[in-house]
Amino acid sequence: MNSTVYHGALAVRVSFVLTGLSTIVVALRFYSRAYIVKKLGSSDWMMLMGLLATWSCAVIAYYNNLAMDYSHVHDRASYAKVVSKGLLMMWAFRFNYMLDHLFIKLAILLFYKYIAASHRTFHRIVTALIALVTVASIVMISVSIFICHPVSDAWSSHVFIKMFQGIKPTQCLDPTGLWYFNASFNLLTDAIIWILPFPFVLHLRSMPVRRRLELTAIFSIGILAVTASAVRLWVVSKWLSGFVESGKQFANLLIWSQVELHAGIIAGSIPFLRPLATQVLRKATAARSSARTRENNVHSPGGARENLMWPETTEDNVVMPRTPIIPSPAPTLGSDGAFRAAPNLLSPIVPVKPGILAIHTV
Repeated sequence: MNSTVYHGALAVRVSFVLTGLSTIVVALRFYSRAYIVKKLGSSDWMMLMGLLATWSCAVIAYYNNLAMDYSHVHDRASYAKVVSKGLLMMWAFRFNYMLDHLFIKLAILLFYKYIAASHRTFHRIVTALIALVTVASIVMISVSIFICHPVSDAWSSHVFIKMFQGIKPTQCLDPTGLWYFNASFNLLTDAIIWILPFPFVLHLRSMPVRRRLELTAIFSIGILAVTASAVRLWVVSKWLSGFVESGKQFANLLIWSQVELHAGIIAGSIPFLRPLATQVLRKATAARSSARTRENNVHSPGGARENLMWPETTEDNVVMPRTPIIPSPAPTLGSDGAFRAAPNLLSPIVPVKPGILAIHTV
């Protein structure tokens, strides 16, 4: 019992830590886009919606951990209350998780569509992916919300307890197929979305090779999101393998669902932080250059002569600067006790009349 509660608390801590980290990254993205690039697009706003949805998932994980506390269960009625709260939190988490995935994928694909506007083939592929992800996600979200009729039967303890008696609820769909399809769909689309830019960027001749390699390295961070999706699919398979295993793996399901979401947010936002990183590096380089210049002035011979010629001025030691002596090309008044006038001016030049100029030869 204690280990189960601790594992649930761990899932809550992981949720809020990752959500806080994603919030910082998205905030830096908005600062870079709004104040440095001075251009916010649909991709930025869609990623903000994804961040808000992850906060919703974190809050649901927190209340789910409180709802799944069996320490006060002592009879059938108290057990039914815990089951009902847990099923309600699970129902809310399920469609919030799917909605969050939709926002994150659309944010990345809208960015692709913007940068690939001049590349017809890549643009068509991205447009097709946007349509596929949108339609599939809306269908899965709708099924997740209306999986029972009426909807409240999705968190009914009465319906849940009947399943242990071998009575399957005919008014509810079996969510097993939905969970498998959703996890597999996320893994497949994540792999396509993060691998898709590689051939496009590497063959972009209008961009320097170094910049292409930088973008390729940045997009490679998306492999973390693909890995998280693969691990989550494995956890889902164990979670759906049986009732006992379902209880053991539920906290792991929450943890890896959060890791998968936040890996997509962070990997999808890092490319937008490049202007901010460039600005910070430029300011740091300028500061180091200025400090190096001041240090060279202090230790250079010129700086030493200035220190010797111009002592520090204080209230008790006022040093008046000497008037510079400019040498004169001719004697001046007081130079040797006698005044000498300037030499006579030269006679004016008389122009030579035509015909008078003679050419002497040797």
